[in-house]
Amino acid sequence: MKLESKKVILTGASSGIGKALLNHLLKHGALVVVGDLRPDAIPDHPNLHKLKIDVSKPSEIDRLIESSIEILDKIDAFIANAGFAYYEKMAEEDWNRIKSIFATNVFSPIYTIQKLSHLLPKGVHILVTASAMAYLPLPGYALYSATKSALHSFAKAFRMEMGGQYKLTLIYPIATKTAFFEKAGRSVPLPWPSQSADHVAKQVIRALVRPKNSVFPSLTFRILLVLNHFFPFFFPLYQFWQRWNFQKWLKSTESEGSSQ
Repeated sequence: MKLESKKVILTGASSGIGKALLNHLLKHGALVVVGDLRPDAIPDHPNLHKLKIDVSKPSEIDRLIESSIEILDKIDAFIANAGFAYYEKMAEEDWNRIKSIFATNVFSPIYTIQKLSHLLPKGVHILVTASAMAYLPLPGYALYSATKSALHSFAKAFRMEMGGQYKLTLIYPIATKTAFFEKAGRSVPLPWPSQSADHVAKQVIRALVRPKNSVFPSLTFRILLVLNHFFPFFFPLYQFWQRWNFQKWLKSTESEGSSQ
C-alpha cells in the first residue's frame, strides 16, 4: 500500500508517537482524520481533518468513524494510538482509576476493531499501539502492563478467528522519549533501552506499506526476546533491576511529600 492519497484515521496525534506518525503520514501524502482530546494543539494541514474525540467513550468512536467516512469516503487504515499510563504502587482500591485506563487502552481499540469489522469487513488495515510491556511487565506499571497484555492476547485470538481476511497489526514500542512518562507520574525514571518517537513512527509507516502482524521498533528488545526464550533469566534480572529503580523512586516521592 503506497501512502499517497491513502485515507487514514489516527487517534492520539497531539504528542509523542502519534505526533511523529502524523508528520510522516502527511509527508507521504496521506489524507488523515485525527481524533484527539486536544486537536487545537495540532497544526493545520491541507490533507488533515481534526476532530475532538474522547476515545474512552464508544459514542465518540462511532462519531469518529462515521465522520471520517463522510470526510474521506472510505477508510484504508485506522491507527489506534491513543493511550496513557500510571506509574504507581498499587495500594488502595480505585474502581474508576482502573476503569479509566482500561477504557482508553483496551476497550477503545477492541471496540474499534469490532466496529470496523462490521462496517468494513475487508480491506481496512487496523494498527494498534501496544507495548513491549505486553511481554515484559514492569513494577510501577501494573495496570498499564495489564492493558497491553490484554491487547496482545486479544489480537492473537482475533486473528485466528478471522483468518487471513483481516489485517491487524500490533506495535510493541519500548520506552519512548516523549511526554508519556511525565504524564505517568512525578519524576518517572525512563527504562533502558529507549528510543525516539520518530524511530517508532518510521517502523509503523513501513508496516502500513507492507502489513504484518507485529512491529517491534527496537532491535535490542527483539534480541532480548529471543535470548530470554533460550535463557529465561534475562527478563527476571531486568525486572529485578527495574524493581530497584521503582523502590528508589518511591522513596524519593515519599520524601518529597513529607517535606511539603
